[in-house]
Amino acid sequence: MRVRPDVVAGVVVLLDVVRVFLPSLITVVGDAGSTPAELIGLYALVWFLAAFAAAPFARIGTGAAVALLASRAALQFTDGGTAQAALSSVGLLAGLCWLVATAAKARDARPVAHGFVAGLAVSGVLHAALGGIDLVWRDGAWPWLVLLAELAAFATTLFAKPLRIHVSEQGGRGFDGEGARGGRVWWVLGPALLLWGLYTGSTSHAQASAHGAVWAAAVVATGAVLSVAVAERPAFWTRHPVVPAVVLVLSAFGFALGRATVDGVHGVSPAWTLVAQVAGQLALAGCLGWAARSSAPDRPTRRGLATATGFLVFVVLFFAYYSAYDLGVPNRWVPVAAAVAVAAISFVRTDRPEEGRQWIVLAAAAVSALLVSLTASWPGAPSWTPAPGDGLRVAAYNLRMGFGMNGTMTAGKQAEALRSLRPHVVLLSEVDRGWFLNGGRDQLRLVSDRLGLKPLWAPAGDEVWGDALLTNLPVVSVRNHVLVPGGPTGAEALEVGVRWRGRTVVFIATHTQPPDGWTDLGQAAQLAQLARSVASRGVPVVLGGDLNMQPGDRAFQVLQGAGLNDAFASVRPFRTYPARPNPTDQLDHILTTPGFGARDATKLAVPYSDHLPVAVTLTANR
Repeated sequence: MRVRPDVVAGVVVLLDVVRVFLPSLITVVGDAGSTPAELIGLYALVWFLAAFAAAPFARIGTGAAVALLASRAALQFTDGGTAQAALSSVGLLAGLCWLVATAAKARDARPVAHGFVAGLAVSGVLHAALGGIDLVWRDGAWPWLVLLAELAAFATTLFAKPLRIHVSEQGGRGFDGEGARGGRVWWVLGPALLLWGLYTGSTSHAQASAHGAVWAAAVVATGAVLSVAVAERPAFWTRHPVVPAVVLVLSAFGFALGRATVDGVHGVSPAWTLVAQVAGQLALAGCLGWAARSSAPDRPTRRGLATATGFLVFVVLFFAYYSAYDLGVPNRWVPVAAAVAVAAISFVRTDRPEEGRQWIVLAAAAVSALLVSLTASWPGAPSWTPAPGDGLRVAAYNLRMGFGMNGTMTAGKQAEALRSLRPHVVLLSEVDRGWFLNGGRDQLRLVSDRLGLKPLWAPAGDEVWGDALLTNLPVVSVRNHVLVPGGPTGAEALEVGVRWRGRTVVFIATHTQPPDGWTDLGQAAQLAQLARSVASRGVPVVLGGDLNMQPGDRAFQVLQGAGLNDAFASVRPFRTYPARPNPTDQLDHILTTPGFGARDATKLAVPYSDHLPVAVTLTANR
């Protein structure tokens, strides 16, 4: 096989840094929901623009690679904050400069393109095998051992004497010089990374589509490994570049339009979108494989500039996709546009691909599937039991996409905090099940697995962003309701009926996102009407979550006017936001219809989110 091993290892290290850089943008550099998306985007844009400086200087590649290695190693010592943001930014720039320099030096694009696809595959397998909690977010000795092996692989392949690769007479010999072939592929490495991160390589999105099943992650990881063979020998799998181009665009439409109603909840990603993911990754690799065989000659500086431009397109489309939530505009055109761009580049005159050893990739695919299936399915924590007694213990927690106040990933600690509250029911807000912006992990699975509670999910912003309810009680009904537009990521109400002490209790988990000052009471009015409707049937109601309102606000009075009582009334003020240094606002609430008493109200002073977890024990009045 013609694969640059240094590119494989380098891409893995770079993606480690990217998974820290991206969430740091909205947890350290800025604050999601309050810092203007334009400012956060401008900060990111600066680093991608700086990579253009490397294009005329191919010889800086080794130095940039060393800086990438050093930045990644230093990140393991950080504990969030400015150091995390700074090191990940420097590491990102170093990695981009290394890729730009690599493109400038490469006479033959094929080994680099193959290595890029292989690096994506290896990174995806490792990320899935670690359950989405990457090495940088883990403590102890073993993450260091794995990281050292990863860095050593890059360093060894980087400084090893490269094999001279023989190409056709038109392409010349060796890696360096002008007149190289495959120049078109350099333009699409950035868009390819975007598509991979959004959906074709997202194992967490796959699990969200399959109710958290580990086999879905294994399927997508296996498809990514198999795609290396497609990139290395595209003519064997697709006789003409039109085939992967069309499949890639169709898969992007499938991802954009894939919504369904499943088990009473609408707007979720159906299981068939797994086909779009796997087919999309195979097609993406095929497009890169064909583009790497373009017969038009180019020059070193042009190759470097093309690579830098491709990654500039990546960051522009990336922010177009995620800032659309803040701006209230559609964003599903972004992956389709990226797919069309990659597909168009693959329509080039090509040289005949050489023979490859596909059995190596097939064996690697089998091993990756086994690795992901075994490691990702390990239990996260010992079993436990909710609070004893005759009360109904209810907790609510805004997870902030799984990131703490200092910008570190805290899914495990969030689960530990909830475990200490020993609830029967947990109402979760800001649950992320696969956003590339946040590192691409299924936060719901990470928390529910560690608590041993059944997860129930409802989309709000999109199919992998919304609210959830966890419980150990029998579930008798599930449905969700879309609330009127208000905040950046949408709002919904997840209505779940459970059996407790021989009767049905309906829980409404929500995260209201109103205009400033609740100038529009539409969301509060909808929730009030929903509570009235359920209570009119003689069914008790418990409504809770991050409501973004305080006692005394008009919106809070609207809910109380619907007959909902404040379970924290006896302990007010009950400040829960921001988590540190001193909470000032009372935003997280649990309200009930008459017939419940409330005791043992608790809030935990932990910095694992920007909100504090809260809990209360409800008792049935005699």
